[in-house]
Amino acid sequence: MDDADHVNDPANGIGGSDWKRQVAAHWLDASSRHGMPVDISEFAEKVAPKSTYPANIAYEAAKLQNPELADRYLRRLREAAATESRSIHLPEVQADIAEELGLDRIRFFADLAGSARQAFADDQRFCHASGAHGFPTFLIRAGGRERLLRGYNRFPAFAAVFDSLAGEPLEKNRLTISEDAVLDFIGKYSSAATREVVEVFGVSDSEAEMILRQLVSKGQIEAHPAGTGTLYRALQSGEYCDPSTGACM
Repeated sequence: MDDADHVNDPANGIGGSDWKRQVAAHWLDASSRHGMPVDISEFAEKVAPKSTYPANIAYEAAKLQNPELADRYLRRLREAAATESRSIHLPEVQADIAEELGLDRIRFFADLAGSARQAFADDQRFCHASGAHGFPTFLIRAGGRERLLRGYNRFPAFAAVFDSLAGEPLEKNRLTISEDAVLDFIGKYSSAATREVVEVFGVSDSEAEMILRQLVSKGQIEAHPAGTGTLYRALQSGEYCDPSTGACM
């Protein structure tokens, strides 16, 4: 989105001068379907950017510096906007998040003002050439074949594409849920929502919540209220959260 003031998306009821309120309502509707937490309390006043391009360019800057950390950076950008009311279109906020993940701040700013812009332009051209004209669009590749999956889809739709590209049904990796397994999962991504634990381990909401609450009660993870839900965060090395006070040291 180059300029939200020029967006016209009648299918989702978005367009015109009231686009911030409309997008906030769209976020809430999406949250009710995908189950991930969102907080729109400050969306119109603080969070809503006129353009998504700056955040996209910031992702390219992270990728130029450290491709392995780039996807974690993208996740943190999304979390920061959706659950922390942070203005991820601002360079200082983008750099703060980059530094939080261990990226070099000075290098990040240099790439942000230079090579990352060209990398984003190249990505735009690739998307247009691939036939991606709407959001979201997923390009899935396997065995020299590829398929576009357009719009909002649940995991079974992705699994069907994986099977189709493979030419046969793929064996699903079944994970057994436990406190240690969930703790490792949250540690890998630094945070997780209940819905992610449910989908990864194939359990019910109540079972996932029980494990997460147990980890919180033992001071092994933090629970952060995030608008429509809760985000569970991994602790820093050596950090401990007192279950009785909620204070982390």
